[in-house]
Amino acid sequence: MPLFRTVRSVAFVSLAVPALAFAAPQEGFRSSAQKALDFLGQDTARWQKSNNCYGCHVQAVTLEGLSVGMHNQYTVPKPVMDEVLRGIMQTPGGSRTPGGLTHSGFPRTAKTFGASAFARYDALVNGALTDDLLKLSKELIAFQDTSGAVTGDHQSYPVTTGPMQATFQAAQTWRQAYARTADDMWLAPLRQAEKYMNAQARTWSEKPEGVYLQDLNYVTMGLLVAGASPSEPHLARLIKHLESRQNKDGGWAFNGASDAFATGQTIYTLKLAGRTETDTSVRRGLGWLVEHQAKDGGWGHAGSGRAEAMWGVMGLVSVDVVSIAVKGLTDGEHVTPMMELAVKATDNSGVEVKNVEVLVDDLSTKKTSGAELGFTWNTKELKTGKHTVDVVATNAKGQQSRRRFEVYAGDLFLLELGSRFTNEGTQVTLRNIAPEATKGQVKLEVRAAEGKVATDVAYTSTQASSHGAMAFVFGGKGKDGKPFATGRYEARLMFIGEDGQTKQTETLVFVHDTPEAQSARYAEVQGKLDLSRDGSGAANAEVDLVDERGNVVQSVRSNAAGQYRFKSLDSGKYKVRVRKQGFAAEEASVDAKAGAPAAAAPVSLH
Repeated sequence: MPLFRTVRSVAFVSLAVPALAFAAPQEGFRSSAQKALDFLGQDTARWQKSNNCYGCHVQAVTLEGLSVGMHNQYTVPKPVMDEVLRGIMQTPGGSRTPGGLTHSGFPRTAKTFGASAFARYDALVNGALTDDLLKLSKELIAFQDTSGAVTGDHQSYPVTTGPMQATFQAAQTWRQAYARTADDMWLAPLRQAEKYMNAQARTWSEKPEGVYLQDLNYVTMGLLVAGASPSEPHLARLIKHLESRQNKDGGWAFNGASDAFATGQTIYTLKLAGRTETDTSVRRGLGWLVEHQAKDGGWGHAGSGRAEAMWGVMGLVSVDVVSIAVKGLTDGEHVTPMMELAVKATDNSGVEVKNVEVLVDDLSTKKTSGAELGFTWNTKELKTGKHTVDVVATNAKGQQSRRRFEVYAGDLFLLELGSRFTNEGTQVTLRNIAPEATKGQVKLEVRAAEGKVATDVAYTSTQASSHGAMAFVFGGKGKDGKPFATGRYEARLMFIGEDGQTKQTETLVFVHDTPEAQSARYAEVQGKLDLSRDGSGAANAEVDLVDERGNVVQSVRSNAAGQYRFKSLDSGKYKVRVRKQGFAAEEASVDAKAGAPAAAAPVSLH
């Protein structure tokens, strides 16, 4: 029997039931957020003009705040953003100047702060910093120790706080590097970081008293970035504990009285965990920030004042034009056959909500006029696998806000397979989402794959199912006693239930050799799948690479950003074929060459 019921269709049935109750947000959050955003950008510009250097957290934390603000439809004047970017990219220490962020002698802490900021900009604004993001992503791998922790070289509370902060920053960087490129090499360090953070989270969730608030925030954000669901037991306990630390006045504190740094950061963490400004803890925290905001838009102005302003800004600018509250659906959960959902959208700019729309896997499934939607989601024909649910609200000005949920259907346990060559061998990594109590196994089989068909099994390893990050190492010697040859291999990862039956099988082609040798010997193909209606990425589309004889060489699925990649290819001409339910099949021709950058084959879906 399957561990989860496999479901195969999507239908919504309207309910003639009273709408679920939601608390309405207080007024004034967005105007206060705009004032804070203006203060942060202008104050940072003044600082860097007088100091003419990259000030580690100064520009980095500001860039994060401005990026979140732009994404949530606040006004960020171009000269302000340009000046902050100039401070990072062109002043001494900037990443595009000699001796800057990508120079080996530049401080680690500056690199982790800068890389994390680049990741937010790359995800929320545009790809102008992608090259810098990817360079720093590689450098951060060298900062990771065997436990999975990333260490910096500077600690000064409350701005720089130690390994949990740096590990979160690196995880955010690697997550965006993967989102931008679909290159599975970024998943291996991300899984190592998750392993470290997960171990800390388990300990702290049992005994959170006395743990520094920022460490709790960073481990929560880090696990969410790594792909953890807020409903996972230890993470759910941490989130509840964060709410319990709220002071009576509505704020949070590192020590004693509430302050904007602790309050803004905790609000931002709770928002990432799925809370909204309609939740009491978040709403009260936002109210504290508004009440204690200075006339110039900031809060504290000495010492760590800019960092305090940044986190105050991050807390406030997390309020989008329209707040979307959803009940009955949790990010990262397995769906049940019939799910009762309720949606309420509340405009924060003083106009009415025109309509609410639900899209499943990028297809419009339910749309209603007004601000509320109640229905039963019938998932019985949803295919086994990962699915996206987007809730989009549009106000009378035509402005839209969106919330995305990723959910799973059927016997799906092994996600985001990755590989990376190391001194010990090739790491094969994955994320296991089977419930913690599941007594199953994960089995790895490796076959040589230099020919047209993978050969007999060359290596086998089995581990007990462990929720979260898992890793295998392929290396050492084969059955003949000789070291495994360098070259192309196929990994098959299988989830085996307690009954001994295989519930899921996933494959991954990798090269057992150094990155330099891989690049010289094999070709790659990559691209983004755009939705023609708005240019956003098409997630979870099936993508096949077909050779000149019509043979399917590899098959992948596009990631959450719509990116896909084929690696370890022989040079040659191929066709990229794309299939996504509800859209016309598309294909693109591509010529892939070893020793060259990945051949680009973008596709627009209609």
